[in-house]
Amino acid sequence: MGLPPDASVLNYVVRMVVPMRREFGRSLDVQLFMRDAGYAQTVLDEAASSGDVRLREHAAYVRRRLGGARDADPPKAGPTAATATAVTAAAAPAPAAPAARPDASQPTADELRARMLKKYTGGLR
Repeated sequence: MGLPPDASVLNYVVRMVVPMRREFGRSLDVQLFMRDAGYAQTVLDEAASSGDVRLREHAAYVRRRLGGARDADPPKAGPTAATATAVTAAAAPAPAAPAARPDASQPTADELRARMLKKYTGGLR
């Protein structure tokens, strides 16, 4: 179950409280931020000029979400037919061809993997 749109914005605004106080000495009032658009824009402008990368990212996210559904991120497109065929082709097991080992003293990747997995399947408690 996803959060309502205001809850995700509220989550990011709450995350901005401590960095805003630490960097700018501003006490961010979350309730006023959610009600007053002018106050919100002032806080977001100040946060956008921050030296803290996460604070700038949070401010950009909140700015996009406050505009409403039209300003929010567009939905991600599903896989296209070309990528769907590529995915199914990649998921299908490739026919195993015997590979000539140039150096018999060095184990292959499959042998190393089998050794690693053996300790998990061989010694169950």
